[in-house]
Amino acid sequence: MFDHGGVNFSVLASAAPGPELAAALARVDMASVNGHVRVVVMAAWERQVSWSNAQLYEAMAYVARSPACEPDSSPELWKSFGEFAAAEVGAALCLSPGSADRELSFAYELTERLPATRAALAAGTVNLGKARTIVEETCCLTPELARQAEEFILAADAASGIGLTQAQLVRRLRRKVLELDPEGAEERRREAQQGRRVGFGANPDGTGSITGQDLPLAGTAAARVFIKTHARRIKRAGDVRTLAQIEADVFLDLLRGRGPTTNPDPAPANREPASAAAPGPASAGDRGPATDNADAGWSPADRDPASANAGPAPGNPDPAADPASDRAFGDVGVDEVDAWDAPGDGGACAETGDERLVAKVELVAELETWLRLGSRAGELAGLGAITPAVIDDIKNAAAGGFEYCRTVTIDGKVVYHQASSRRYKPTAAQRRFIEAMHRTCAQPGCSRPATLCDLDHTVEHRLSGPSCACNLAPLCRRHHRAKHQAGWYWTQNRPGHLTTQSPLGHTYTVRPEPPPGA
Repeated sequence: MFDHGGVNFSVLASAAPGPELAAALARVDMASVNGHVRVVVMAAWERQVSWSNAQLYEAMAYVARSPACEPDSSPELWKSFGEFAAAEVGAALCLSPGSADRELSFAYELTERLPATRAALAAGTVNLGKARTIVEETCCLTPELARQAEEFILAADAASGIGLTQAQLVRRLRRKVLELDPEGAEERRREAQQGRRVGFGANPDGTGSITGQDLPLAGTAAARVFIKTHARRIKRAGDVRTLAQIEADVFLDLLRGRGPTTNPDPAPANREPASAAAPGPASAGDRGPATDNADAGWSPADRDPASANAGPAPGNPDPAADPASDRAFGDVGVDEVDAWDAPGDGGACAETGDERLVAKVELVAELETWLRLGSRAGELAGLGAITPAVIDDIKNAAAGGFEYCRTVTIDGKVVYHQASSRRYKPTAAQRRFIEAMHRTCAQPGCSRPATLCDLDHTVEHRLSGPSCACNLAPLCRRHHRAKHQAGWYWTQNRPGHLTTQSPLGHTYTVRPEPPPGA
């Protein structure tokens, strides 16, 4: 076996940081050991540096609590930091007043408010970057809640085996902070939004910067996805710019009121014409229903409440009695679904036919949060933890040109995922799911097979009812008309579990029929 200079590196790999480890590391000649051992030494040095940082900030805290003295005075300590301690720290460490204040504040948090984080830093289990993150992300909490968040994140870091990355630690900690103090988080969000602003600046290299600060998260998420989706379309059309460059150009073009496919370079000979960036005509699945009634509801009565109880127009047969007109009034007819199952990230403007893009984001939250029975934080994919109020903001934005995917979890496990879309027609997969769950018309006592029923939006689509399993149920044509024309009122507390109230005030509960063997 190769001799590494008498240093036991198997012991070094797990040695606690401190004076002994520092002495052992000082004896290592990195040029005389192989790559495997160098990794062990590097990791040991990081633990040792963490330990040294813990000692540094503890010493800083002692300095801040020291009264004026002479070189030979006896040791004394105040109970709290002195008002002008930052001046002493700044002079000794050559720090500006602002930097000295920040460092002293961090020392206070470590030694007074978050002692477990200071202990983890001294043990080398977290580095200085993680310690700063824990301090910064919990500074908005009371001391008691801050220690709960600290305990949670240190346990999560230790349980991961190799430790959380900085990004993972931030995501988990922010979610925990929101859960510990939901009311405070919402108050901080509203207050921060009052200070929203845009900044413009010039960089030393001759470029410029535009930043938006404290913007509403729903709008930020929509803008992010819109720009990225547009950039991907342009890139797929053969543009030679990098995706990051296209995103920046789309951003700037939109702010200047120009089309985002505009070629920013004076010599576009090396790329496709700007018009090539727009894909071909949108699929039927993206354009939305072509009929007048499609995106408003199931019948003209929905547009004109006065005609809701008028019954069939004079001279027109009752649709319920005419099988040939089986889709004339239905929410979603039996054979109409597959045409609306085409993928796409856009559609066409109803007035101009121009290509459009729709912002789509993914929301992940516990079932209780979706049902507004709890206040646990959710997550906005790509942007991090969000409060239930932000989830509501995004859901409300969906009614005005915004789409989101709903992921439901129970005890951290995904139990349901569904895209909420502005399009009216459910997908073929959604129809199959509803038919498998219900098997018959949802009206109490009706046994008409679900495969022959319309899919009704429990909350009407024109009232922002989504085309998803949580808002769809099979109703035969007769009972579908009864809902919209006779005044039957339906609610769906969870997928498949419905309550209906008759026009005479009687309430009936509907649950899916148990499958065979249940």
